[in-house]
Amino acid sequence: MTTVSRRDRLVDLAALLLIVGGAALYLVAAAKLHAISLYSRTNPGPPGALVAADRARYLSYAGLVVIAIGAAVGVAAAGLHARRRAGATAR
Repeated sequence: MTTVSRRDRLVDLAALLLIVGGAALYLVAAAKLHAISLYSRTNPGPPGALVAADRARYLSYAGLVVIAIGAAVGVAAAGLHARRRAGATAR
């Protein structure tokens, strides 16, 4: 059985930070979109509300992309570790 190296732990930490950072971006965007959704015909909000809604929507997309990248990094790191472990047991 191979030991998990420091580099493997750092890659796992990077994947976790990407996932948490992406979730934070998504939650911030969701809060902004919720605040914008409270506007109505009688209270249309500030003049740039539609632009702010578009920015918040794009921010939520960016958060989802960062989460997907973090998940891909984590899966790739697990796959590399599994290959090293399989190579070590074959010897």
